[in-house]
Amino acid sequence: MERICKRTIAFFLLLMLGMLVAVLSVFTVASGTTLAQTADQQRSYRLEVAQTRGTIYDCKMRSFTGQQTEYAAAIVPTIEDAAALSRILTQQEMADIYPSLTAGKPFALRVKDSFTAEGADVFPVEKRYTDEQSAVHVIGYLDGAGVGVSGIEKLFDQQLSQGQGEISVTYQVDATNRVLAGEEKAINDTSFLSRRGVVLTLDQEIQTIAEQAAKKHLKKGAVVVTEIPTCKIRAIVSLPDFNPNDVASVLEDEDAPLLNRALSAYSVGSVFKLVSAASALEYGIPPETRYTCTGGIQVSDGIFHCYNGESHGEEDMSRAIAQSCNTYFVHVMQQVPQAQFLLMAQNLGFGSSVEIAPGFSSAAGDLPTLDSLNIPKALANFSFGQGDLTATPVQIAGMVNAIASGGEYTAPTIYEGFVNENLQYLDRAKTPATRRVMTEHTASLLRSFMEESVKEGTSEKFAPASGGAGAKTATAQTGKYEDGVEKVISWVAGYYPQEEPRYVITVMGEDGTGGGATCGPVFKEIADALPLE
Repeated sequence: MERICKRTIAFFLLLMLGMLVAVLSVFTVASGTTLAQTADQQRSYRLEVAQTRGTIYDCKMRSFTGQQTEYAAAIVPTIEDAAALSRILTQQEMADIYPSLTAGKPFALRVKDSFTAEGADVFPVEKRYTDEQSAVHVIGYLDGAGVGVSGIEKLFDQQLSQGQGEISVTYQVDATNRVLAGEEKAINDTSFLSRRGVVLTLDQEIQTIAEQAAKKHLKKGAVVVTEIPTCKIRAIVSLPDFNPNDVASVLEDEDAPLLNRALSAYSVGSVFKLVSAASALEYGIPPETRYTCTGGIQVSDGIFHCYNGESHGEEDMSRAIAQSCNTYFVHVMQQVPQAQFLLMAQNLGFGSSVEIAPGFSSAAGDLPTLDSLNIPKALANFSFGQGDLTATPVQIAGMVNAIASGGEYTAPTIYEGFVNENLQYLDRAKTPATRRVMTEHTASLLRSFMEESVKEGTSEKFAPASGGAGAKTATAQTGKYEDGVEKVISWVAGYYPQEEPRYVITVMGEDGTGGGATCGPVFKEIADALPLE
């Protein structure tokens, strides 16, 4: 039965092609006999073959868009064109263009492969996206009309679409728009103007490194790599990702591939202990302050535990960071004024959205109010990154950048500027403002704590192969359960290398088992591959 169906379809298409040949033959004879009659009705017919769009570049002017070539063809319906197209198009594609072939007037067509035919002009054009598009959540995608729907495509839709060049062919035609034989046609090709475009701070090499590491170890999560001290984003990854050429296939996906997780807010957990430590040090609490962790500490009528009930024994602040001790910071932060604690968090970017490009912002996340921190249990939760606290991977990157930069906060950015077709800047992003949020001494102490974590703490198992690093892990509780097991948000945030840090690496995993186990391998793989020249 299947063989009979295939034969029937093939016969039908052959019949259609035969009919098309007959129609075109009749048209050819008729046009010859009536040419004189229609000459006085001659006029121009302009066919737009391709409308080109501005390019999106990385920081080294390497294009993220248009990395593959396809072809735009201007077709004058002839027997030769129909035969040539039948050799490169599928049966269904031939059936789709059959009405255009029989209508008689010129039409435009996108094809994967080039071809030659007497009545066709074929032009190489850029295919906007690959099926495995890099930085897809930042780049975004277009709708069927070529309008930007998300990401940079949406934010800069006007700049990327207007005055960016086109390819057109103008024919001399009769009153029915049929091309007059023997008349010259005019080709206008300004597609070179599509070299105008948006320049991002992303680095394609680093983006590829981050994407490969993330896809190897994470199912759902995000990675942000920024350069110190500018906090320019060199790589940004969100998983799962999607194919911008087939967005419809993921619209109902329960894993929400269209969500940019790097800009979305999640429970923070122990990465926030860096904020607690900074606030305590700025208030004057010495790093040598000691506390004996027994695995739990009572606050009001409740007991707060270290992760998995682990008892860390006697600790100073450095060891408490390295071992990620909850009870140490619950104890110490009872001595710091709540207003100063909250202000430190705000100064490090928590509770405010980050505008990484004009009109392109992260979620603000959540911070507890000053009044709520008067409640001992709320303060205890906040001390080790739980309670009414959420933040985005981009915000965490900004916090670590401030520590690695000697105590000066700079908001993460991704927009570099706009260039003309000669790749000369027409507009450049303003240099982001910096503000001192802690002393250089405090920042130096925090770095030593993070480096201790890599040497012999919770970050030890994912230490880079060389160069050292500073890092902090987190396993944030969410209060959500699946099959009786609480879902956690896993984090690793740190810098690389240890001496003269060059990059901040932030990794978040939604459905992991813990910071070190889930995100540590991603951190290590990225650090080991990052260029340091």
